[in-house]
Formats: sequence, C-alpha cells, structure tokens
Amino acid sequence: MKKYLFTAFALLICLPQIVVAQGYIATYTIKVSDVQQYAKDIDSLMASDWGQAFPGYVSLTHYAFNGYDDATHAVIINYDDTDQMATGTEMFYQPAFGAFLEKTSSYVEPVEQSLHMKLISGGESDPEKNKVYTVYRMDVKDPASYAKAYSKVVKAQEDSGNMDGGYGLRAQVAGNNSYYSHYAFVGASSIKSAMEGQQQLYSSDAFAEFSKAVAGNRELIQTSTVVVLATYE
Repeated sequence: MKKYLFTAFALLICLPQIVVAQGYIATYTIKVSDVQQYAKDIDSLMASDWGQAFPGYVSLTHYAFNGYDDATHAVIINYDDTDQMATGTEMFYQPAFGAFLEKTSSYVEPVEQSLHMKLISGGESDPEKNKVYTVYRMDVKDPASYAKAYSKVVKAQEDSGNMDGGYGLRAQVAGNNSYYSHYAFVGASSIKSAMEGQQQLYSSDAFAEFSKAVAGNRELIQTSTVVVLATYE
C-alpha cells in the first residue's frame, strides 16, 4: 500500500494539470454460461433492499475481446471513497448476497477479483459516451514517470478531438500482482467509435512520443474491449 500512496503523492507534485482521482474500482470477472438468466438475477438483486442500500455504482459488462482470459463478463464497482468501498465489501457477507451466489452458482464461475486505486480520471462521464471501453493492462516499473507520459498523450488526444468518452489510470491494490500492476482505459459511444479512436491514437505523433517515453518502463500485458450491458446506481 505504501507504494501506491507514494505514487498518488508523486502525481500531485508532477501532474498539476490533470485530475488526480479519489476512490476505488473493484472488479469481479466471471465466466457465465447462461447470460439471460444472470441478467435477470442481478437485476433482481440490485432491485432488492440489499441492492438499494449498496453504496457503489455497479456495471455489468461483457468482454467482446479478451484474449486467452476465461472471463466472459465482469461486474465492476465504482466507489467514491474508502468508506464506500469498506461498506460495499462488507455487504457481500450478508445473507441476501449469499443467496444470490447460491442461486447463480450453477452457471457462473468466478475468475478474478481485484481492487484498484483511482490515480487519474478525465474526459466525458456521460454514460451514452461510455458504452464501450478499451482496457490496457500493464506492468509498470516507475508509476509516477508513466503517469506523466500518460497524462501528456491523453491531453494531446483531447486537444485533437479524439476522445469520445472518459479515460483513466488505475493502480492495483489487491489481486494478482504478478499479472499486472496498472490498467488504463478509454471510453467510447460504440465499438466503431472505439476502434476509430484507437486507430487515430496509434497513428498520432503524440503516441509515438509516448511509446518512446515509456519504453522499458511499461510492459503491455493485455488489451480488452469491454461492452457495458447494464448499470445500477
């Protein structure tokens, strides 16, 4: 944890022009064999008293492209602060959620559970502009140096109009640390928009400079295309 607290402090010093975010993202990836039934069951859960009391912003997502990862879907929870994260996590030990797990166990297989600290957030927050996410999981040696290069390239993309939705950088706090240490994401209104934005990014001078700046500091582990199916506030 000390590593990530130092990273956040370094960002405050090095990156005054960007938004240093607060809060956490909890990600639960799953392998689902009956998608329609799972959609009904999670709808019922979030409409219940338990779901109405849950403090986080919950998204049910589908991996359109996910490499060799067995996960087909992910439940992603956005917490504004530590209190929300603690309360939400403790609610998973309540009987109502236990009943949900038992009900879905015949067709849902857990794959990964991870917790990430928000480091940088920006762009559009409108859900209509964030229906599809491109997620870049990576291993980073020098987080502050990487964040500085990252902020520069996303600012260049915003200035050029090549940023449809939101974007962000997250650091792993709990999970499989040997797999990746950070992930970055960018949102888009559609799969077509996401692909066009990625093509423009890769062909830009700003990305060429970014690639040189992070060479030797960042190893890209996985790139995923994620489609938002439902959200619950």
